[in-house]
Amino acid sequence: MKHPGAPLTLSDLQTLKVYVDQGKEPWKSAYDQMASSYMSKLTYERYGPFAKVSRAPNENLQAWRNDMVAIWNLSRMWYFTRDDRYAEKAHEMLLAWATTQTEFSGRESMLDLGDYAYMFVGGADILRGAWSGWKEADTAIVKKYFKDVLMPAANPYGESSYGAANKGALALVALGLMAIYNDDLETLDKVVYQTRTLAHIGLRNSNDIGMLGDSLRDQGHAYGQFRSLTMLAEALWSQGIDIYSDLDNRLLAAGEYFARVNELVPTAALPFGTTDAYYTSDRTGHGWQGGGGGNVALTQIYGAYVLRKGLQAPFIAQRRLWMPVDGDSFMFLKDSDTSKATPPPALPIPSTTSITSGFSNADIGGASPAGAATYAAGKWNVAGAGWGIWGALDSCHFAYKAITGNGSIIAKVESLQNTHPSAMAGVMMRTSLDPGAPRAWMAINYKGEALQNMTKLAVYGGSNYANKVASSGPTYWVKLERIGNIITGYVSPDGTNWAATDVGRIDAPVPDTIYVGLVVTSVTNGTLNSSTFSNVQITGGDGGAPSVIPAAPAMLLASPGDGAVPLRWQASFGATSYTVKRSAFNGGPTTTIASGVTGSSYTDKSVINGTTYYYTVTATNSAGTSDNSPADSATPVRPMVNVATGGTANDSENNPANARNAFDQNSATQWFHTGVTGWLQYDLGHTEIVQRYTVTSFSDKVSRDPKNWQFQGSNNGATWTTLDTQSNQERFELKSYMVASPSSYRYYRLNITANNGDSKFTGLAEFGLFASKP
Repeated sequence: MKHPGAPLTLSDLQTLKVYVDQGKEPWKSAYDQMASSYMSKLTYERYGPFAKVSRAPNENLQAWRNDMVAIWNLSRMWYFTRDDRYAEKAHEMLLAWATTQTEFSGRESMLDLGDYAYMFVGGADILRGAWSGWKEADTAIVKKYFKDVLMPAANPYGESSYGAANKGALALVALGLMAIYNDDLETLDKVVYQTRTLAHIGLRNSNDIGMLGDSLRDQGHAYGQFRSLTMLAEALWSQGIDIYSDLDNRLLAAGEYFARVNELVPTAALPFGTTDAYYTSDRTGHGWQGGGGGNVALTQIYGAYVLRKGLQAPFIAQRRLWMPVDGDSFMFLKDSDTSKATPPPALPIPSTTSITSGFSNADIGGASPAGAATYAAGKWNVAGAGWGIWGALDSCHFAYKAITGNGSIIAKVESLQNTHPSAMAGVMMRTSLDPGAPRAWMAINYKGEALQNMTKLAVYGGSNYANKVASSGPTYWVKLERIGNIITGYVSPDGTNWAATDVGRIDAPVPDTIYVGLVVTSVTNGTLNSSTFSNVQITGGDGGAPSVIPAAPAMLLASPGDGAVPLRWQASFGATSYTVKRSAFNGGPTTTIASGVTGSSYTDKSVINGTTYYYTVTATNSAGTSDNSPADSATPVRPMVNVATGGTANDSENNPANARNAFDQNSATQWFHTGVTGWLQYDLGHTEIVQRYTVTSFSDKVSRDPKNWQFQGSNNGATWTTLDTQSNQERFELKSYMVASPSSYRYYRLNITANNGDSKFTGLAEFGLFASKP
């Protein structure tokens, strides 16, 4: 494997050093921020090591955290300064922990390991791959530390038994980065496989429009899941493995969705979730500011898709205009990237097709009278008795097929006879037809609740996760899927937007063949319950059901690209293609711009920048075409270029060094002015027609933000023309102002006449000057 490469390569590090040495912004100011941390100093005094570290309950945890950050910082300080004292200090600290710590325990050990993996692995990999003082014996010691102490703590609950969404993604990134360092191809292959197949934590814990399992939980946890998957994808790319391409560039969709909702662009949400919870509405607060606004992951995503692959990411680009470039995120900031990687083989996801005949019937657990399953006109009617199927109960009618290898079944429960309040109809997988066999089911009860149960399977969270109400909303679609020894249960409102709410593992012996089908229990043994299923599909079905006109795509998102509008929509069950339509105004007559689209994304390149377009999508199959999806609009625009580079800054206190902080393209630094009025000036050194300017507030007191000002231009630095006047401005990360009558000037300044109430100081993070360029 390549070292360094977890996640940064030697080429990445070499470019960063050149930029820092040259004083190139924003790399230099971010490096200065990192270098100023006490965890980057030769005077840093380590807090450990300790033999035991634990999270939940916490024991010696903060000491471990501090020292892992210091290892990362000191390793980087060595690389940028080539002062061996930094490497020696990082080396001493890493080896001290590696030869002392024997245990990392606690219910949430994987959370810290995932959060800090790129630091302690990245620091170790810089020393190993670039510092001449590193020895092979050091590599062996650190590998043993990772293998024996940290890797087991990243996944303490057994194979594939990961916590949901954010929690599981953190486990995967920790395991993946340590596997790279350890040259452990077997573990890395497993991590790649799990990232691509486990639908409750990996890439498949997402839908077509880019929502993740934690997207409706809160924005912080959603970002944690997104950042972990992106950091892992970046580390894999450094090893030549491209999972960015998976699922129609799904990580790009996730990044755009996250950036869009937190840039406060009106965005509806679809029901979604994971094994922790299924969310039927968006309860989160948008405009999230934590974690630098998402700067690490969004910086990596921008590099992966925009720089490497030439795709557009309009909302990420918009968010990057104000995101701080801090002492961590600058390590992943690039202005070009020509590196290559190869997508892994196709995912082993089982396909399904309709079934009209071929189900066998079994009355399990003394269910009586005998049940039956009949098919007519696209629907299955299943009649069954039995005592119930919760927990130890296993008494029902089962209409099934034996499936060897990976398989799946989908069904919508259309009706359920009220033989008992706990009567159920749904889908089931079981290892045998014997009562009490290991099994999983997803079912709907008479109250319309989606229920889940896994009996005699290994489930993270135990019976509390395996047996519960998955959703109390209108989610009458249920699904089960077997991949290898993992069975996953899903719910959906529409048959495509599947949320994995239950995951279990079949432990040895794992049968080649399992039994998959429809289950009904009346919970009143002696009485049959007649239930109806539609849209039944199964692996190995006959495909004989008549096509039904698909529902309209549940959601469409349009993005304002440059000469293009990227579109994504949620797929419709049974659709074979989609038609994209566009209109000049909301609700106006539409024109078809694309038909026969087989995926759930399309980029409209037949647009004119500055014009607003409204889009809808329809779904089609042999039965006909759906109604229109909900509409969304976008106004493509050619981004202007910030020309405030290469010139000279100054302010009313004649403090150029302070003034430069407003022009370093880094909102992590601040122009801090003594006084409630004053001016901030930039000499371009040449004339430019500035058409737009931006003001970015700093993460300081709101009262210090500028409130009233004049934007002025000059060609001699003495005589000023007012180009724009603003008053009563309030805090926002970035505010943009168009110049009504732009003209050519060499000097531009912001003449602040009032702040938002502070009696002593005024400050801002960035002052941008934007002009159109070819």
